[in-house]
Amino acid sequence: MPHSKTSERIFERIDGRLKVTYADVNNVGLPFGGLPRLIMAWIATEVKLTKSKRIDINGSLAGFLRELSMTSTGGDKGSIRRVKRQLVSLFSCSIGHQTIENGCEKIETLALASKQQYWWTPVASETVLLNRSYIELSQEFYDQIIDSSAPVDMRALSLLKNSPMAMDMYIWLTYKMSIIVEPVTISWSSLKEQIGTGYASDKKGLNRFQEAFKKHLIAVQVIYPSVNVEFLYGRVRLHPSPTHVSKQWI
Repeated sequence: MPHSKTSERIFERIDGRLKVTYADVNNVGLPFGGLPRLIMAWIATEVKLTKSKRIDINGSLAGFLRELSMTSTGGDKGSIRRVKRQLVSLFSCSIGHQTIENGCEKIETLALASKQQYWWTPVASETVLLNRSYIELSQEFYDQIIDSSAPVDMRALSLLKNSPMAMDMYIWLTYKMSIIVEPVTISWSSLKEQIGTGYASDKKGLNRFQEAFKKHLIAVQVIYPSVNVEFLYGRVRLHPSPTHVSKQWI
């Protein structure tokens, strides 16, 4: 997802032969920054724990914010309005997956939610009980969470929430360490295509991305010290490491 607010309605990232596209199909703006990343991880955690496609959000919203380790504040720039905007943007967008391999092009489109309902103003308690705010995930997205996700520590994400790139790195490393069984080497240019949002496509942009990656890795390793990352000339090597959260959680 974009690191900062953008007026664009299409956002693309590339990982090897895979291209992922976020599309603002409802003209509500693309999700951006740390909040949608935190929300996405919270949603995935709830699905893993409850095995339900329907995620209930506390009617007051304050309880939901506490789940995300955030303080509930009102006003134009308060947390309530920011979370509302990012929830609507995140679960209203469409995500496309495109791969080209051996001359075969495959395209899949994923909707994150099939239904959404939000109560943002105080109402009678009986009404809240009957009409709670909720997100009902699409079957495809639910299946992906159940089958292909790796556990992350929400406390770690909360500590990194002021840096979307650091959050992306933590999630990426956590996932990689749950699947690799031998060292994996990735070029800096490929890595930039995955998580280098906002950096220019020239050599200067690549150099700036490398500097930022190394700086943010220090913060990630404070939280996840067992992750083993080696810097080589023009490449990054990931060595198999313990997952940050035990695989027994899955």
